[in-house]
Formats: sequence, C-alpha cells, structure tokens
Amino acid sequence: MPETTDLYEILQVHPAAHPEVIQAAYRRLAQIYHPDRNPAPDASERMAEINRAYEVLNDPLQRAAYDRQRASGSNGMGGGGTIQDVVRAKSFQLVNDAGQTRAELSLDQDGDAVMRMIDRAGNTRFEIWSSTGNAPFLRMLDQNGKCRFAIYQGSNGQQWLAINDQNGDTRLILGEANDGRPVLYTTDRNGKRRFAIYQGVHGQQQLAFNDRRDDVRLWVGESDEGGPMLFMTDRNDKRRLEIHLDDVGAPELIISDNHGDVAVVLDEEGLDVDEESY
Repeated sequence: MPETTDLYEILQVHPAAHPEVIQAAYRRLAQIYHPDRNPAPDASERMAEINRAYEVLNDPLQRAAYDRQRASGSNGMGGGGTIQDVVRAKSFQLVNDAGQTRAELSLDQDGDAVMRMIDRAGNTRFEIWSSTGNAPFLRMLDQNGKCRFAIYQGSNGQQWLAINDQNGDTRLILGEANDGRPVLYTTDRNGKRRFAIYQGVHGQQQLAFNDRRDDVRLWVGESDEGGPMLFMTDRNDKRRLEIHLDDVGAPELIISDNHGDVAVVLDEEGLDVDEESY
C-alpha cells in the first residue's frame, strides 16, 4: 500500500465510490493485511490505518465532514473527487466478497484511462478505453481471451463495429468507409468478403454476393443514373443475367451466353432470342 494520509487512497477507492464499494474494498484489504494472515512487521500498522479509514468513510456523517475537509485542502491532498485522484491512485477496483477484482479503472503507460470487467476466473471479458489520440475503443472477449465484439474508431475518425468468430477472426464489419460512406460486409473463414452492403460514389445503395475467390457473382443496386439494376456473373466474370432499366426507363432482362454475347432479351416489346447464341 502507498504511504498516504488520504483515506480514500488507503482503501484504494475513488472519492465518489458507493458505500458498497467501500465495504468490499475494506473486506479485501483486511484479508491481505490482518496480522493473523500477514506476517509482515508493519501489518498491524497497516491494518490500523485501514480500520481508521473505514470507520470514517463507512459512516455517512463522518464521511461528509471528511470530504469537506479534504476539499478545502487541509489534509494536504487538495481538490475533491476528480480524475486526478484516479491518476494518483493509478487504479480503482471493485471487488466481491471473496476478494476477487471484478472491475477495474486504471491508467495505462500512456496515461489513458482503461476500464475492465473481469470474470471469476480472473479473465478480462470487457474493456473500454480512450487512446492517446482520443479514439475510443470497446471490446468484449470470450473465456479464451478471444475478442468476439469490438467498437472502435478508424484512422480517419470513422466508427466501426466488428463481430468475430471463436478464433478471433472478423466475420462481420459495419461502419464507414474512408470517405464517410456506410458499409457492411461479412467474410468467410479465409477472410474473403462474401456479402456486402455499401453506398456508391454517387450515394446509390448497392448489395453484392461474392464467391470464395472474392469475385462478385450477384449484384443488386442502383446504376449511376439512379435506376435499379441486378446482374449475375459466372466464374470468368462474364455477365450472364442482367435486369435494368433501358434508355427510356422501361424494365429489361438480358441473358448472355458463356462468351458474354447477348442471347435473350425480354422487354416491353416482347421476347427476342438469338438462336445462334442460345
């Protein structure tokens, strides 16, 4: 424990801590420093400090009086319950009755605040922090330490959400492209994009299904002119089926052969079949 006269630092809690947090912190420290458990020469002195701090902070009237005295700076610490207190203490912990840390607010080596939630096995399951560049980051982990869900900020300030599989590989991404356009896509186990929804350069909405080689096989969206459009391609990237609006805005269906030549056209005028191609 650090050498200090600040009662909150003695109990290792934040000045705004709820009574339940103070009680849990006292039980945890008592298990560590009680002379019957700790053979260290200064264990009795430490336990006396802990008891004194708990006696004051566990009583609402005494705690209120101490907070006023502390805010006036008469205890040599100066200031009230601010983030500076956390900086000085370096860590704020929430413990259970068994003395296990279940939540922690601390500062990393760069001085950035980090909050963690911890399971009973001591594994971090939830983290949220703000980096030196003020980019927020949130992630959830499974019991094996693999990140399964994350929200973060990209290099250009765009927001991203990622859902990962049990191996920690990203399978779904939702966010903004570098130019601010929304995008959503899913990937397979090999990292290949299989499904995507995004916005074109002219603001049109687009949906694409890809094969295992990451080649587009089905595309649905709006053309550059704003008309609806659908096309399917083969493995050689040849368009085999296409539905769109023609030059006068009438719907048109086109089926092409494996050479990319038009074989069938269906429009408002009827069906036109190229017998040589189809």
